Amino acid sequence: MQTSVFPSLALIPLLPFFGATLLTLFGARMRRSTVVSTALATVGGSFLITCTALWKLVRDGRPLEMTLWSWIDVGRYQIDLAFGFDALTASLLMVVTGVGFLIHVYSTEYMAHDKGHWRYFAYLNLFIFAMSVLVLGRSLPVMFIGWEGVGLASYLLIGFWFSDLDKARAGKKAFITNRVGDFGFLIGTFVIFSLFGTGDFLELAGKASAIQGETVLRSGLFAGWSVAQVLTFGCLMLFVGACGKSAQVPLYVWLPDAMAGPTPVSALIHAATMVTAGVYMVCRVGFLFDLAPIAAETVAWVGGLTALFAATMGLAQDDIKKVLAYSTVSQLGYMFMAAGIGAYSAAMFHVITHAFFKACLFLGSGAVIHALHEEQDMRRMGGLSRRLPLVYVTFFVSTLALAGIIPFAGFFSKDAILAYAFHHSTGLWVLGFIGAGVTALYMGRLMGLTFFGELRARTATGHEVHIHPPGWAMKLPLVVLAGLATLGGLLNVPHIFHAWVPHSAVGFLDHALAPVVGTAHLEADVLTEIILIAASVALGAGGLFMGITLYKHGPSPIVASWTQSGFGYAAKALLAGKYFVDEAVQLLLIRPLSAFSQFLAHLIDPWVIDGLLAKLGAAVIDGSGKVVSRVQSGNVQSYAVIMVLGIAFVILWTLG
Repeated sequence: MQTSVFPSLALIPLLPFFGATLLTLFGARMRRSTVVSTALATVGGSFLITCTALWKLVRDGRPLEMTLWSWIDVGRYQIDLAFGFDALTASLLMVVTGVGFLIHVYSTEYMAHDKGHWRYFAYLNLFIFAMSVLVLGRSLPVMFIGWEGVGLASYLLIGFWFSDLDKARAGKKAFITNRVGDFGFLIGTFVIFSLFGTGDFLELAGKASAIQGETVLRSGLFAGWSVAQVLTFGCLMLFVGACGKSAQVPLYVWLPDAMAGPTPVSALIHAATMVTAGVYMVCRVGFLFDLAPIAAETVAWVGGLTALFAATMGLAQDDIKKVLAYSTVSQLGYMFMAAGIGAYSAAMFHVITHAFFKACLFLGSGAVIHALHEEQDMRRMGGLSRRLPLVYVTFFVSTLALAGIIPFAGFFSKDAILAYAFHHSTGLWVLGFIGAGVTALYMGRLMGLTFFGELRARTATGHEVHIHPPGWAMKLPLVVLAGLATLGGLLNVPHIFHAWVPHSAVGFLDHALAPVVGTAHLEADVLTEIILIAASVALGAGGLFMGITLYKHGPSPIVASWTQSGFGYAAKALLAGKYFVDEAVQLLLIRPLSAFSQFLAHLIDPWVIDGLLAKLGAAVIDGSGKVVSRVQSGNVQSYAVIMVLGIAFVILWTLG
C-alpha cells in the first residue's frame, strides 16, 4: 500500500507531551490562567493537526506516515519508531483529541478550586500524549509504548486525590489489574514476532495474507505446532491484553473502582478513549484474528457475556458514576462482540458513538455532583430537571442514544452490532438483545432518581441543599457532545434508511474503513431488518419507560416490596454486591499471595539478605582483609620475593 510522508504527525503526541513536561516542571509556580492556557493550547493544537491529517488523507487517498528513527535493530528484528495515519487511526484519534479538548475545557471549571490543578492538567496532557502514541503507532512495540503510557496516566489520575486512602487503593487496583493484561499483550507480541519476524502492521498484513496455516514449525519454541495453532495462541494473548485495558471479564474489576478519580477523568479515560484501546488493537490486527477463528470466537463470546453480565450489575448501583461505569463495561462488550465476528467497522462505529454519549453522560453526572456539593448517591437527588434544565436535556438525549432509541447515534451503532450478531449466532444476539433491555432499564432508573420527582438532597439541618449551577465551561462541552450523540449516527447509516438521509451517509464509515479492516458481509432481507430494528427500539423504549415510571418519585416502593421476598432479596443482594467477585478475588488470590509474601519476608529478609548476604559477606571480606593485611609488613625483601614469585608464575602460565 502506498503511503505519503507527513512530518507533522509527530506533533500530535509531542504537543501534549510538551505541555505535560512544562506543567510538571513549572506548573506549581504558574498562574492558574497560564496552566489552563498551556493545557488547552497543546491539546487543541493536536486536534487541529489531526484534522489537517484527515483532510490530507481524504484528499490524497493514501495513508500517511512519519518515521522518527530506527529504534531497535537486532539480528533479523528491525523496529522503527514510526507513526501511521489511515482511516482506522483517524476514527479514534479524532475522538481522542476532539473529545479530549472538550473535557479539558470542562475541567477548567470543574477543577477550578483544586489546589493541585496544575498537576491534574499535567497528567491529563500526559494521557493525551500516550493515547496518541498508542493510536498512531505503526507497529506492536510502538503501540505498546502508548499502551503502558495510558496505564501510567490512568493510575495517576484515578489516584489524583491520593490523600484519600480509598482513592489511592483504586489507582493501585487499576494499575495492577492492567499489568496482568499487559503481560498477555507482551507474550502475544513476542509470539507474533517469532512467527512473522516483524511487528509492523503493514508488513504483518502482507505476510499474513500468504500464510499457510497447516504448516508445522520444525524448530524454535513452538516446534511441532502448526502455524494456525501458534497464531491462535498469539491472538488469544493479545486479547488478554485487550481484556485488561478494556475491562472485559474477568479483568473488568478495576473500572468501577476507577470512578474514584475526578469526573472529567472518568469521561475521558474510562468512557471515551483508554478503555477502547483494546477494541482498537483487535481491529488493527483483525487480519490476524481472521486467520485464528477460535481466538475470534473467544473475543465475540467474552464480549457478549460481558455486555449482559455488567449490565445486570448496573441495575442495583446507587452511585451515579458506578451505574455509568458498569454501563461502560457493558458497552465495551458490544464492541468486542462485533470485532469477534469480523464486523470491525461496526465495532469502531460504536467506539465513536459511545465516546459521544457516554462522555456527555459522565460530564452530566459531574455537573449534578458539582451542583449537589459532591453528592453521588442517586437516592438523595431528584427534581433536578427543573433546577438544571440544560444538564437534564443533554443527559436525556445521551440516555436515549445509549438506550438505542431511533434516530440517536447509539441506535445506529448498536443496531448494526445486533444485526451482525443475529446472522452470526443466535446465542450472541440473545445476549446482546437482553443486555440492551437491561441497559435501558437501569438508565431509566438513573433518570428517574436523578431528575424527576422532588429534590431529596438535604443539609445536616434538614433543609434543601443550595443548587450550584454549572458555568459555560461545563455547559458548552455538554451541548456539543449531546449534539454529536444526536447526529453521530449519520456517520454510518444502514442502507434501509437510504431514502431519508443523504446518499453519502449510507455506509460511509464502512466504506472508509474497508481498505484497512475489510468488509463484513451482512446478508439480510428487508423484513428481517425491520423486525430486528422494531424489536430493539421497542425493548429500549420499554425499558426506559419502566425505569422512569418506577423511580420518578424516588426509590421504588414496588421494587422495595419485591426485594423483601426470598428470591428478590437474594437477587438484590447479589447484584448490589456485584456478584461478590471482588470478595472472591480477595479471598482466593490476594490474601494467599499476601500471606505468602509475608512468609517470604520473614524468611528471606533475616536469614538470606541480612544473614547470608550481609553478615556472611561482611565476615568473608573482613577475614580476607586481615589475611591480606599481613602481607603488608613493610619489609622490602619480602616485597621483592613476592614480586619475583609473581613474575615467575606469569611466565610459567604463559608458557604452559
